[in-house]
Amino acid sequence: MNNIFLDNLPKKLGFGANKNKECIDWVNSIGYKVKFIYDDIEGEVEIIDYCKENKQLIIKYNNNFSINTSNFINCKLGVLLNIIIKDYKYQIGEILINKFGKIKILKQIKIKTGNKNHKGYKYECLIDGNIDEILETDLNQERGCNVCCVPSKKVLKGYNDLWTTHPHIAKLLKYHNEGHKFSFGSNKSKIFVCPDCGYEKNIAICNVVNHGFPCTRCGDGISYPNKFAFSLLEQLEVDFIPEYNPEWIKPKRYDFYFELNDNKYILEMDGNLGHGKENPLSNQTAEESKAIDNYKDELAKEHGIKVIRIDCLKSDLEYIKNNILISRLNDLFILSHINWLKCKEFASSNRLKEACNLWNSGMRSTVDIGKLMKLCRNTICRYLKNGANIGFCDYNSKEAKKGIGRNSGLKKKVIQLTKDNEFIKEWDGLTDIEKELNIDYTNISTCCRGRIKYIYGFKWMYKVDYEEYIKQKSESA
Repeated sequence: MNNIFLDNLPKKLGFGANKNKECIDWVNSIGYKVKFIYDDIEGEVEIIDYCKENKQLIIKYNNNFSINTSNFINCKLGVLLNIIIKDYKYQIGEILINKFGKIKILKQIKIKTGNKNHKGYKYECLIDGNIDEILETDLNQERGCNVCCVPSKKVLKGYNDLWTTHPHIAKLLKYHNEGHKFSFGSNKSKIFVCPDCGYEKNIAICNVVNHGFPCTRCGDGISYPNKFAFSLLEQLEVDFIPEYNPEWIKPKRYDFYFELNDNKYILEMDGNLGHGKENPLSNQTAEESKAIDNYKDELAKEHGIKVIRIDCLKSDLEYIKNNILISRLNDLFILSHINWLKCKEFASSNRLKEACNLWNSGMRSTVDIGKLMKLCRNTICRYLKNGANIGFCDYNSKEAKKGIGRNSGLKKKVIQLTKDNEFIKEWDGLTDIEKELNIDYTNISTCCRGRIKYIYGFKWMYKVDYEEYIKQKSESA
C-alpha cells in the first residue's frame, strides 16, 4: 500500500467550515523533507516551494517536480517515480518493424539525457534477442535495435562481433578477446599483428576491414582490389598486363590491360582513395581526383581502348564480386565458374612473400620470377631485398647480378597433354616450348604448378608429376 508521512509538517487552523480543524501549513513547510512508500520504493522528497494561488507544490526527488497538494497528500507519486507515464506514442507489447530490425516494446520508461528526462522504452529485438533502451525520438526517426543498426552501437557476441562477422580480421588482433568486444564498423584503434612477419601496428578496426592490414615492414604495396582482379583474370585464362603504362599515359598508369575478340580493354579497380573522392594522402580534392579519371578514360578512348571501371570502395569479397557481376566484364566473360574464394585468398596474400618463396625454391632469376608473377624485375628485386632484410629469403643482389645459382627449374622436363589428359609430347624444358611454339613459358609454368587447369588449349605437367599421376592411375585401375 502507498503511504506518505506528513506528521512532521507544520500545522495551522483552517478557515470557513474548517476553521476549527488543523491542516498543513504549506507555506511554512518549505524546506521540510517527507518520507514515502510507493509500491516497493521507499524514499524521501523535499518541499522546495509552494504556490498558494493554484495550490501547487514544487518537490525534489532526483529532479524538481510539480504536484498539487491533494495528489501529494494521497501519495500520487507514480509519475514522479517513472512508474506511471503519460502520453506515450508506443504501447507495451507493440511490435515495430523498420530497416534496422524488429523490436517489441516491453516497458515505457524515462531516459535521462543531459539534465532532462525524455520518453523512452525498454525493448526486445525479435531478430537478435538484444534487450535494451531507446528514446521515443529515435523510434520516430525509424531507428531501431542498437545491435541491428548500421553502424552498430552495441556489440552482441555471436551476432555482430568481429569474430562472428570477420574472423579473418579478428585473428590479426594481438589480443584475440577484443574481437568479441567490437564490431567490424568500429573506429577504435587496436593493435594488429602482421601474419607474415609479426610487425605490430595500432590501427582502426574499420580501416583493416575495408583495406586490409597495411604492413609497412613486409607489405607488397599492391591493393586488395588489384590482387582480387589479378586472380580473376588468371582464372579467366586471359593474357593481361598489370600496371599498364604505355608511353602516352606516363607517368600515370592503368591497373590492367587485356585484349579479347580483336578489342582492347583497360580494367580499373577504383578503390577507396581518389576516383571522385578526396585523397588525403596526396591532398587531392574530389573534383581533382575525378578529373584524373576522366583524363585517363579519354586518353584510352583516343587509342582505341575501352575502359571498364569497378567500384571497389570496400575491400570485401561480396562487395567487389557484386560490382564485377554488374559490370561489362559479365558481358565479356562467363563468370559462373569463377572461384571467388580463390580471388579473396589471393587478394589477402603477400606477393613479396610469394617472390621470396620462389627464390627459396630454386628459381634464382629475378627476370623469371617477374615473368611468372607478371611483375617487373625492379619490383621483384625490391621484394627480394626487403624479404632478405626480414629473413624471408637469402637473396643477395650482388650475387644475383653475377648470375650465381640461375634458375634450374626451366630445365625440368614438361609433358604436353590434351584437356582430357591424353599424351601429346615430352619437352626438355620450358624455354624449349617458348622458342618452338612462340608462347610465354611462364603461363606453361603456371599450369604445371596447378594454378590453372590448362593454357593455350592444352594441359601441361612437369614430367615428375605426370609420372606420379600415371602411377596412381595404374594402382587405382
